[in-house]
Amino acid sequence: MNHSRLEYNEMYVYVSTYIYWLLMIIFAVIISLIQKQNILLYLYIERKYIIYIFINIFAVISAFELIMSVISLINKDIRVNTIFNNILLVPSVDMLYSSRSNPKWTLIMFASIIKCLFFNGVIYSAVKMQFSDYGIFFTIFIVSMLFSLEEILRVNSIKQALIFTIACFVVITINALTFEYSGSLIPSVFANISFTLYYFGQFENISKYS
Repeated sequence: MNHSRLEYNEMYVYVSTYIYWLLMIIFAVIISLIQKQNILLYLYIERKYIIYIFINIFAVISAFELIMSVISLINKDIRVNTIFNNILLVPSVDMLYSSRSNPKWTLIMFASIIKCLFFNGVIYSAVKMQFSDYGIFFTIFIVSMLFSLEEILRVNSIKQALIFTIACFVVITINALTFEYSGSLIPSVFANISFTLYYFGQFENISKYS
């Protein structure tokens, strides 16, 4: 069966992305078994902490908007909207999330849940256990750097890398503080999904109506 170059590129993107997610899940299971973590416990939340779901969503989006506004004021050459738009136009991202035949929002939510469980749950707990003498913010810094690696690989300038590093640091910090207080990743999962949908939807509308 003959396929066009575009079809081969799309197949490559899908396969490589799913392999990446699969490896993430495998590593999460291995790490959780070695350190005797129970991933399922992260998905339970006490009723008194349900309000933190809404607080976490608001905090992640608001904090990111505030920091991006400050950066834009300090350096007018940085255009946050342009940077995010450029990311959405990267072939791999565009093929994965913008294909007409692709269940885009399902993939975005699935990716957000996997990343949250992996980075905010398993990796965060593992790093915290290994570097218990260094404090919570050292743990947050290490995890946010790991979390930002995937995003940084998509960009093509230092400014774009700066934006995404700050974005990942903000998301990880707020999610980690909520996780520390509530003992659950449910608020973080909802915050990650909302944060991702908010920006993908926002810039999709920009490109649609511009």
